[in-house]
Amino acid sequence: MIRATLLVLAGAAIAFVGSVCGIGGGLFAVPLLHYGFRLELRAAVATSLCLVGANAFGSTATEYAHEGSALLWDVVLPLAGGALVGAQFGYVASRRMSERFAKGLFAGVMAIAAWRMLHSGGAGAQPEEFHSVYTVGRAASVAAIGLVAGAASPLLGIGGGMIVVPGLLLTMPEIGGLGARAAALGVACVTSARSIHLYAKERRVDVSVAPWFIAGGLAGAFAGVQAVHSPGIAALGRQFLGGLLVLTAIRFALDAARVPTAKDV
Repeated sequence: MIRATLLVLAGAAIAFVGSVCGIGGGLFAVPLLHYGFRLELRAAVATSLCLVGANAFGSTATEYAHEGSALLWDVVLPLAGGALVGAQFGYVASRRMSERFAKGLFAGVMAIAAWRMLHSGGAGAQPEEFHSVYTVGRAASVAAIGLVAGAASPLLGIGGGMIVVPGLLLTMPEIGGLGARAAALGVACVTSARSIHLYAKERRVDVSVAPWFIAGGLAGAFAGVQAVHSPGIAALGRQFLGGLLVLTAIRFALDAARVPTAKDV
């Protein structure tokens, strides 16, 4: 019972922070499950996606029902389309790509994303009118962001928000901080569901952990959406995410710089 309680509380805390920042929370969940609850790494990735999914679906449903909803379906849909394709590539790559190469690649992506997040102070919170400039080319760039985010999901056990939020703010700043995080969590519904399905076929999801994580994730997601619509919280969430991306990039870079082992070849 103590273990279940800890999982619920951890899931709620991770989902709350993730909902505010626009990320699924896998970045916290994977090391917690791997080091704290002693799950094998691939099982930790697979099981963390259950929390990511609970946070994504809970946050998106709550955002949709909120009177100040910033959910923009014409942005979410091309993101989701790209993510569906990317998730399949990411899953295949997770089985074939060397761990060292993957970590080096994502260290670079995270570093670029961090720079963008930490320099997004001028971005507004609420979405502005952007439909007049939302061309086919821009929709294609949104789909490309979804493709990269989708590939990251099964590789790292995340929803892809760390790529979607800075990507949208870089290519379409009119969407605002709230619009970017709402879109990121919306597309995480797709990336997490697809990735869970792929890992479930391998029986990698730990069913003794997932239900408790999901319960906490739903509660944290609801609280996070309520909090992020308070003045100033969205900007704070972007800065927090930027700092988190810096730490993640450093961690991946250090891991990638290790002398290769037989596992990395």
